[in-house]
Amino acid sequence: MENSRVKMRVGGHEFEAEGSPEVVQQQLEAFKALILAQPPGVNNERQLPTESGLNDEPGPTIVPSSAHVRLENILHADGRVISLTALPNTVEEAALLIMLGQKELRNNVSVTGQEIGDGLDQSGKPASRVDRIMEKHIRDAFVLKTGLGRATRYRLTNQGLMRALTVARELIATLP
Repeated sequence: MENSRVKMRVGGHEFEAEGSPEVVQQQLEAFKALILAQPPGVNNERQLPTESGLNDEPGPTIVPSSAHVRLENILHADGRVISLTALPNTVEEAALLIMLGQKELRNNVSVTGQEIGDGLDQSGKPASRVDRIMEKHIRDAFVLKTGLGRATRYRLTNQGLMRALTVARELIATLP
């Protein structure tokens, strides 16, 4: 199977992806959509890379942010466990939100299956096998998996981060 790797900087935005060509292309399209969807003033340079190359100017790494999403309305941090105070429709969406909470509230981008499972348990959506829940997200290129067995860790891709933020916004919109 052929592997592709892309790393680029566009203005203050940075993108890096590795995997099958289809997955990398999907993530690149999601990255482009994020850059174009930003409100004016967030980044004055809204140009996308051209065939001639990349913009190599140094700048801060900017990834999709949850700054405009009030995660404290739906997430609760208690030590290493992030739980949900409002429940989405599926356990898969709950797992994505817990991973988003780990990233945003604990600055933990490499989440263990135990952390996800404990969060699901405390949220009222217990799961006997977190790895089976995460398989769908891995196939959809929302999550990257590293390690084996108990050493397995999960990380949101840019596309997965966008999906988690979308689920969070939709869930927050249903709250009174």
